[in-house]
Amino acid sequence: MARGSAIAMVVGAMLVSSGIAAAATVERDRGARIVAPRDHQAETRVLDDLLQSSGLSVQLDSLTAGVRAQFLRAHRRQSNQDRLTIDRIVAERFAPGTLYARIKSEFQRDLEPGRLQKTLAWYESPLGKRITGQELAALVVAGGPEAVADLEQNPPSARRLELIERLDAVGGASETTVDVTVAIVRSLTVAFQPGLPAVAGLSRDQLDKQIAQARNRTLEDMRRVCMVSMLLAYRGLSDDELDQYVQFVESEAGRWYMSVMNSALLAAINAAADATASELAAAMPQLVGDLR
Repeated sequence: MARGSAIAMVVGAMLVSSGIAAAATVERDRGARIVAPRDHQAETRVLDDLLQSSGLSVQLDSLTAGVRAQFLRAHRRQSNQDRLTIDRIVAERFAPGTLYARIKSEFQRDLEPGRLQKTLAWYESPLGKRITGQELAALVVAGGPEAVADLEQNPPSARRLELIERLDAVGGASETTVDVTVAIVRSLTVAFQPGLPAVAGLSRDQLDKQIAQARNRTLEDMRRVCMVSMLLAYRGLSDDELDQYVQFVESEAGRWYMSVMNSALLAAINAAADATASELAAAMPQLVGDLR
């Protein structure tokens, strides 16, 4: 959840050209430092291990299911045949495998071997595995009214609240959750803009400004929602264990991973949302009525 698992409710300046690395030479008499060629295949294997250990595939399955459900709820007034078409388009464009491939591609643009190894070491540690397990379990068994009521009757300590706030601040769960939603709304608004009286006459800059204002208004509410979600998801952790997680997230490697994961996720969502909106607008222009 701390890694933008918005997916859940939540992806450096180094040589990337193998040609440049292979052409690097050493002039010992000039005191030049040896530049070891990078093993891109080995880095890719480590990245695959990291994405697997972090539970990304399961999180994307949950994300796709959630997006499909939201689209169907939003267009519940349409005929059964139209709803099947909507679901097919959304399922294809937001396919977990497609999102995963895009996220991995974005990571490969910003691979930093040292941070990559440190991050994998954390997720493969006993505590890292436990935390990932709890995050994935929370996707399946969400906190219902009884869990929330129990949380209200037994409020968390000031220390635990502070740890959760730090986790959200660095991991970006609240911001990424809002940004995922905004990306989808923006794509739909742009695609159907001519038929939407409230925004039909706006320039792209004016539309983006209105969307940014709506995002900022929503963010504080989302922070409260994410606080409750994280308190429930991590209730199996002691304060000390949660503190260790926060320390990792706040470390250099943790900040790198969370930042790249969140940006990679948003890049994947933006691409999927744009493709979905364009296809829906072309195939089903009557949907504009549901967006008014």
